[in-house]
Amino acid sequence: MKIIITGSLGNISKPLTKELVHKGHLVTVISSKSEKQSAIELLGATAAIGSIEDVTFLTNTFTGADAVYCMLPPFDYFDPNLDIMATTRRQIGNYCAAILASGVKNVVHLSSIGAHTDKGNGLLAFHHLAERLFKELPSDVIIKHARPVGFYTNMYDFKTSIEAKGFLGIFLTVRFNGLWSLITGKKGVIAANYGADDKMPWVSPVDIAASIAQLLTTPFVERMFQYIASEELTCNEIAKIIGTAIGKPWLKWALMSDKDMLGGLKMFKMPESRAQGVVDMNAGMHNGLVNEDYYKNKPKVMGKIKMKDFAKEFAAVYNQ
Repeated sequence: MKIIITGSLGNISKPLTKELVHKGHLVTVISSKSEKQSAIELLGATAAIGSIEDVTFLTNTFTGADAVYCMLPPFDYFDPNLDIMATTRRQIGNYCAAILASGVKNVVHLSSIGAHTDKGNGLLAFHHLAERLFKELPSDVIIKHARPVGFYTNMYDFKTSIEAKGFLGIFLTVRFNGLWSLITGKKGVIAANYGADDKMPWVSPVDIAASIAQLLTTPFVERMFQYIASEELTCNEIAKIIGTAIGKPWLKWALMSDKDMLGGLKMFKMPESRAQGVVDMNAGMHNGLVNEDYYKNKPKVMGKIKMKDFAKEFAAVYNQ
């Protein structure tokens, strides 16, 4: 098959490209950075250097493809000028225009858990919008929406508070470990407005890539969505696994209030509306709204990479 991959050599697109090339498919990887060309070619793929903001470039790249994998580039949530919904509408619109103009009929879209609704899921609402925009394509375009759950790599966002370094780390340690940390010297904490005994599904980007490779190379019969997960754990179980790996077996995952979470994000200069979106997303995970459709449509097979596997990677980064 001739397959087009967006996302350059990111956490998902790189292992996805490797797997598809290994299986003998003709893979073209879109990247906006010319310096990625040699690395793409070393994987055995063709590099298409250009921007997803350029519909003509996308159309030319998509033409003749058997299937395309479409994902939105990561957002900079601290950018005060970013309008997430407008950007989503424009970029998905570009994909749809290129799909129509190129005549490609088979599409896999990287969506997310929480995309089943546009209410109560905070920042994840843009995934719902993206799915809705793809649904406006003619019915002969078959779209498969991949809905991964929370990424293991999101744990890197807590590195500062686990280290108890910097203002955020010190604030969270004092706020949630309190006198206990001062007496024992056991500093560091994971804290968010979801956590503690909340049970969450998690996934490795490697397992996401494997699932997307399967979606791309199996027959496109009808429009569908598929959740992708590697393991389900409570947040305190996650804290214990991560803590043990980094030599802090006492590590806990504290449950913050929405107010504390919002205040912390604003303190670090995240635009208020964006910060509220993060708070609402986390609250949706805590109250079950974000995960409700996942539990109704759980994947039949979990991924191979478990949190204990990721913890080794986390520890290597943490101890650098």
